[in-house]
Amino acid sequence: MSEEYGQRRVQIKDALCVPKQCHSECMSVCPVGTQADGRDVIGLSKETQKPVIDYTLCTACGKCVAACPQSAIITSRRIERQKCTGAETSFDLNTWRQKPYVIDSQIYRPFDERNTVFSRVLNDPSFKNYRVGIRSHLDVIFSANRHGYSRIDEALIAASWTIYNSFRGAFAWEKLTATSDMSFDAQLPQPKETKIQVDDPYEITQKVKQAAKAFGAALVGICKLDHNWLYTHNRSGTPIDIPDHIDRVVVMAIEMDLEALETTPAFPGGFATGNGYSRMAFTQACVAEFIRGLGFDAIPAGNNVGLSVPMAIDAGLGQYGRHGLLITPDLGSNVRLCKVLTNLPLVPDSPIDFGVLDFCRTCKRCAKACPSFSISYDDDPSWTGASKSNNPGILKWYVNAESCYNYWTLNGADCSRCVISCPFTKDRHWSHGLTRFFIKYLPWLNRFWVKLDKWLGYGRQRNPKAFWKPEKEFIHTRKGN
Repeated sequence: MSEEYGQRRVQIKDALCVPKQCHSECMSVCPVGTQADGRDVIGLSKETQKPVIDYTLCTACGKCVAACPQSAIITSRRIERQKCTGAETSFDLNTWRQKPYVIDSQIYRPFDERNTVFSRVLNDPSFKNYRVGIRSHLDVIFSANRHGYSRIDEALIAASWTIYNSFRGAFAWEKLTATSDMSFDAQLPQPKETKIQVDDPYEITQKVKQAAKAFGAALVGICKLDHNWLYTHNRSGTPIDIPDHIDRVVVMAIEMDLEALETTPAFPGGFATGNGYSRMAFTQACVAEFIRGLGFDAIPAGNNVGLSVPMAIDAGLGQYGRHGLLITPDLGSNVRLCKVLTNLPLVPDSPIDFGVLDFCRTCKRCAKACPSFSISYDDDPSWTGASKSNNPGILKWYVNAESCYNYWTLNGADCSRCVISCPFTKDRHWSHGLTRFFIKYLPWLNRFWVKLDKWLGYGRQRNPKAFWKPEKEFIHTRKGN
């Protein structure tokens, strides 16, 4: 196993470590714990009687770093902190706060989907991880016998992507048709579908939102189609040409299983992601068919066609975070985004501001939690990113997608540490709503809320074994649903 694969990012400083003065917190909080073969992720050295880390088992979750009362455990900076300070263009902080996003028209150009990191894996020989898939190291990962990294856990991830990977109709631009063996009346005359008369745009907008929620969306918003956010080409290099009459976007957020996601970077966290994408495919396809049934055109999309985050911002679902993801008021970043482009005359929602930009300048918990150090630590946003997969010209914090993806290949599954470490990512509770009120109206208290969030234990990795407990509830089985 290579040193790079060993993920040697958590280190114990012998000079500071004095086991007699603590209660071995590092060993007790480790979520991986003792393996079936008796090995410990953190065990005592027979020679020094000090804790040592087995890097073949360590997931670099950071629990031991936070628990050590002597600050003797650190996160290695062998992988440099991501810095995004390459642009010389100045900006006005107040203007940035008052707008959902700020664009430099001299720099920004619509993005080519071929430059996304997932496309470059297949098409860019200059990319370090060219032709290296996320599952490339599974044999080595399985042999380490870590909790949360078993064949059973990986099979769960693979199964969770079934609908997204197999149901290509979820991305069809035209109306779907049933096969004759699936619908008893498929070969019989069908009623002619005519375009409905829309006398009240507000009423039809409400019905579309209700239908989206019925099909599985946790949040729904409407925005005008901004061509800045459309890809120029798809991953195959085909130009994306959206018809001129398509001028609205239904943007939907699909809630993920937060308890499962909290085990990330272990494999049950990957299940939460894949399951979110499969439910996303189902929801977007059904909403598109609903709109087509009204006689209007609909183009369903997941991560394809265009950038989901800025569309979601336009649709009033949330704000852009330091970690490059959408932050919503109720669910934080625990969502997957999909959309349906249409010509149905829907009433657009307005962008919202609940204090995220100022909070992200202070917080930085996602940057500290990121095992690949792919998130910027800079106080202020920038105009440019660190790699080809960043599109310059928008004032924001750019994430190094290359180092992020590289960690995924070493981990054997995607990582969502940035999502669960975000103080906005929590279950719905009145106390969290109260905190958001102070974040919006009293931003000078932000440092206090960040410290309190960490002190209360939010953002830590959940033990992967908890996912398989019979009493665990899921989104579709939890009380109140």
